Amino acid sequence: MPRQALLAALSIVALTACEGGANRPPTPPDPAPVTQQTWLCGREYVNMAWGYQRRGLVLDTQGNIWKYDFRGSPTALVNPWGPKDMANMSEEELKLRYNGATVTGTKVPTQETARHMPLIAEAAQATPTQPQSRGADMGQNTLYCYTYDAASRTYAQVMLDNKGDWDSTNPSQAAKTLGVWLNSRLGEVK
Repeated sequence: MPRQALLAALSIVALTACEGGANRPPTPPDPAPVTQQTWLCGREYVNMAWGYQRRGLVLDTQGNIWKYDFRGSPTALVNPWGPKDMANMSEEELKLRYNGATVTGTKVPTQETARHMPLIAEAAQATPTQPQSRGADMGQNTLYCYTYDAASRTYAQVMLDNKGDWDSTNPSQAAKTLGVWLNSRLGEVK
């Protein structure tokens, strides 16, 4: 009988604890990231073997996924994108990169983007592997994120993975985690 009394007492304590939890207000969601940064991460395919092609998907800091697709000749574009320095790009340069991009209607929760933003700075500290030649005329498919310098208002591209004519990857655990997340959110560029 003492064993049954002990079980009954433990059950009452457990039920009381559960009821107390039910009366607590819900935990507020994580706040959205506070940043001046517009663009966060993307995947881009570029091939110039059979005419200029550049298409991709890009995630902004508000959780919107944008899609763009440029084909033809870079000289036919009014403002072709060609950054001088991938480690020091202005908002204007990135507007050219994503010129004509449209929102896909897919939204990533801002709390999710906020959780992944610190990983970008970690991935930026890693040295990418030496590029290895894999073929010709395949183009390049690059998965990347951006760090942002608020003082100079510039972006630096952080390569996470690069496949195609030349393969290279970011060996950091942060880049691997970002890669898994972005693959699930962005998918492949078609």
